[in-house]
Amino acid sequence: MMNKSCIFNGKKERFPEAIEQWMFSEEMRRLVHAFHGTFPERLSVEEMAKWLLEFSSRWDYRGMQRQARDAKTGENARWQVHSFEITDVQKQVVSEVIVPLGLLGVCKPLETKFDYILALGGARFSCLYRPKYIRELLQEQYAHAREIILLSGMRPVADTERAATDTYAPGAETEYDLMNASTEQVFHLKRNYHEERYYNENKNLEWALRRYDAEIGIPVVSISGPSSEPEKRRANSADTYRFFMEKYCMEPGRKLLLVTSQIYVPYQQIEAARIFSEMYVETVGFPTEWSAGLQGMMEPANYLQEIRSAIQAIHRYLEDQLHTRR
Repeated sequence: MMNKSCIFNGKKERFPEAIEQWMFSEEMRRLVHAFHGTFPERLSVEEMAKWLLEFSSRWDYRGMQRQARDAKTGENARWQVHSFEITDVQKQVVSEVIVPLGLLGVCKPLETKFDYILALGGARFSCLYRPKYIRELLQEQYAHAREIILLSGMRPVADTERAATDTYAPGAETEYDLMNASTEQVFHLKRNYHEERYYNENKNLEWALRRYDAEIGIPVVSISGPSSEPEKRRANSADTYRFFMEKYCMEPGRKLLLVTSQIYVPYQQIEAARIFSEMYVETVGFPTEWSAGLQGMMEPANYLQEIRSAIQAIHRYLEDQLHTRR
């Protein structure tokens, strides 16, 4: 299994330098040139983030595929993004830059001891593979943790992912249900738990916290957080991170390991570094061979979309830093 390190992983003191290196990297320069852009010179980090944000709008393939909206959620699904209108030369460049940019190959943490190891929710097989990879990391002793945390949302399971999710969580209604069902299977948990739930007419305000009875020698807790903008959207990653922090009264210096899909490592790590600003955070992804193409998430358009997501996260991080300095 290939293992590369993500430039954003590690101590927060190095994070500003990592952002600068990533944005001004030779790989980013090649990518910009491949898509007919002129890489700017002599811009500040903040100016470069704004420039890349605007330039990367051409990689917003979800926005371009309004016809791919899921009938149930009304959202553009990541697995329905396709590499249309991308030339063979551009595809080749994308394939050559995704490892250095951290979207492929980051599967083992730099550290081994963590306070919390977190599985991040997602679509289709994500809620199965991420807890499964936590089990492997623990068994192979690549990571040790005081507690396993499952972070998900109340997003309805889409009709377009049923063929995948019904293989491990038949009848699941939400992403939260998917995460719970898969974790119970992966860790052979009985359905013995204590749960707090908040219901609301506005589904975006609902939340849940489930504590499984300790059966595997390490506590397992499943959390679904509410949206910070419930009138506009469902909860996103940042909302869920904040809800976890609130429920756990997180102290500075805690060590967190996030487990996601490799393609999302840069985006999730940047968002986590922004929210968990006083913590040590690393993010890794489960092996890509597990999905074996089933996820529909390894096309050039998917990688470009998630490079844009990382750029958007960088822009938010820098905006937060600017407000903090004020």
